[in-house]
Amino acid sequence: MAIFQKRSPDNPLSALEPEAPERVPQPLTPPPAPPQFLRETEVRTSIGADAVINGKLSFTTPTRIEGKLKGELRCTQLLIIGAKAVVEGWVKADELRIEGLVNGEVAETRKVEVCDRGKLTGKVSAQLLVVRDGAFFEGECVVGPDTPVTHEETATRE
Repeated sequence: MAIFQKRSPDNPLSALEPEAPERVPQPLTPPPAPPQFLRETEVRTSIGADAVINGKLSFTTPTRIEGKLKGELRCTQLLIIGAKAVVEGWVKADELRIEGLVNGEVAETRKVEVCDRGKLTGKVSAQLLVVRDGAFFEGECVVGPDTPVTHEETATRE
């Protein structure tokens, strides 16, 4: 409530009239969900661009790799190889999206997608292989609905 109010020249008693009630804010409603093609699976694990790893990594959550990895990489969900990432070795994931460079073997994967500017060199064994415009793929592939995909942890590769 204001202490001073401006009087109307037409009605000098207008300052004595009660003020209009304050507006009660309405509850906010969440925005509608974006279309399916715009939704990104929530990445819960991330390896930064400055990381250099030699060895074996295994993830059970959607993961994004931006650094350099040489060795073995397993993920039971979505695995994104970022635009600046370099992965050399053996890769197994439920779904693999390559935006950077993968050199080696991709095995027992349900879906492999090589995005524009992504590079995949080596062997691929997947149920579905998508190579986008501007992407690079060189190597051998076994692709089809009958290609085996296992989600159980297998024995250590040699």
